[in-house]
Amino acid sequence: MCFPVEADSDTNITTFRLTNGLRIILAPVDNIEAACVMLYHLTGARDDPPDLKGASYLYQTLMLGGTQNLDPLDRIMFIKKYGGSSNGLVDYDNSIFCQLVPDSEVNNALWLESERISSLRLEDQSIDILKDNIYKRYSRLNGANVHFKAMNWIKSLVFEGTVYQTPIYGNLEQLMGFDNQKIKKIYENFCDLSDIIMVVSGKFNTTEVKETINKRFAGLPGQRKNQKRNYLQVEPRKEYVYRSWTEDTLEQPFVLYGVRGPSKLNPDHICFDFIRYYLLDKRISKLERLLNQRTDLDVNLSYEYTDYIEANALVIKLTAIRRLDLEKAKPILANELKTLTEESLSADNVKMVKTLMEIDFKKNMMDLKIWGLLLAENYQLSGGVDLAVKYLKSLRKITPFDVARTAKKFLRKENQVILNVYGQK
Repeated sequence: MCFPVEADSDTNITTFRLTNGLRIILAPVDNIEAACVMLYHLTGARDDPPDLKGASYLYQTLMLGGTQNLDPLDRIMFIKKYGGSSNGLVDYDNSIFCQLVPDSEVNNALWLESERISSLRLEDQSIDILKDNIYKRYSRLNGANVHFKAMNWIKSLVFEGTVYQTPIYGNLEQLMGFDNQKIKKIYENFCDLSDIIMVVSGKFNTTEVKETINKRFAGLPGQRKNQKRNYLQVEPRKEYVYRSWTEDTLEQPFVLYGVRGPSKLNPDHICFDFIRYYLLDKRISKLERLLNQRTDLDVNLSYEYTDYIEANALVIKLTAIRRLDLEKAKPILANELKTLTEESLSADNVKMVKTLMEIDFKKNMMDLKIWGLLLAENYQLSGGVDLAVKYLKSLRKITPFDVARTAKKFLRKENQVILNVYGQK
C-alpha cells in the first residue's frame, strides 16, 4: 500500500506515500522516551471562501471534538491519562494537529488522528457555541484591549494586499451569520489526504509504525493529486505610513514599528531573521543596549514576528511609563534601522549572531513538536527532508554584505508602518 519517495542519505529520516496521496515523514530519535504524531494540513484560513472568512479558524477547536468512536472529552482524557498532550492550530497557510505521547502509545496516537480525519462529529449546537465564544472574545479584545487593537491595525497595513491582511478569525459580524452547513463543508479540506503530510518523530519502531499507518490510513479516501501550491514572493511595501492615536484609558504610551519581511521562499528570509536576532533578541539585542544601558531611559522593548510563507510582519514595540522617555527612544530606534541599511556589521557581530541562531536551531531539533513542524513545512515547500543541512549551510554563508543588502531592502522607510498610541495626559 505504500512505496518509497526519498530518503535523506545524511540522516535516518525517511518518507513514503500511500496510494491515496497521504505523505509520511518518519524521523526517529532514539534518546527520548516520547513520540509526536503530527498531521500537517496544507490548508488554512487563506483557503476560506470570500463569504466564509474565519470559518477554518473554528476547526482549531472543532477538530478536537468527538468522532464516531470517541466522545468529545475522550481524546483529551486518553492523552492525559498517559501524561501526553494534544494540540491543534489553524493558521493562514496550514493547520497542525498533533499528539505528544509516551513512545509506548504511538500506535494509539495514530488511531486518534485517523479518527479525527475520518469521522468527526460536527453538531450545530457545538458550532453555535463556538461561534458565540469567538465573537465575544474578539469583540471584547477589540473593544477594550488597546494593544490588541493596535497590533491588528498595524498588521492589516503591513500585510495590505496579501492573504494575511484579514485577521485569522475573519470578520466578526459575518461570523455570527455563517450557515452551519457551509461550516461543516469546510471539514472536507481537512479530510483530503493528498493535502496532508504526516510526521512521526521521536522513539518508535519503524516497521510497526508503518504497519499501523497502513492499517489506519490506507483505506481512507484521497484525491491523490499532491499538487504543489504556487506561493507568491510578496515584495516590500512602497508607501510609508505614520499615524497617532489617543486613548482615554491608556496606562502607558507605546509605539509600534511594523515592517514587511520576506517570504520563506525568498533567500533573504534567513538574513532577515538574522537582523531580528541582532536587533531584538534579549540575549544580544543591540537596541536593548542602546535604549536601556547607554541611556537613562526606562523603555520596554518587545516584538512580534509572524511565521507565514508568502510574507512576514516584524512589529517592534516600545513602551514607557513616561511619554518623554518614549519620545527620546523613537529616534534611537529609527536611527538604528537606518544605520543597518547604510553600514555593514563587523565580522565579530556577524559571527556572534550566527552562533546563537545555530544553537537555537539545534535546540529546536530536540523539541519533537517544533522539529516535526519544521520538517513538514520544508517538505511542503521543497519536497525534501534535508532541512538541517540546508539551514545550517545557508546560515554559515551569511556575510556582513548579505545583512546590509537585506536591511536596505526591508528596513527602508517606504516599508515601514508606524503607530504612536498616547493617553490623554
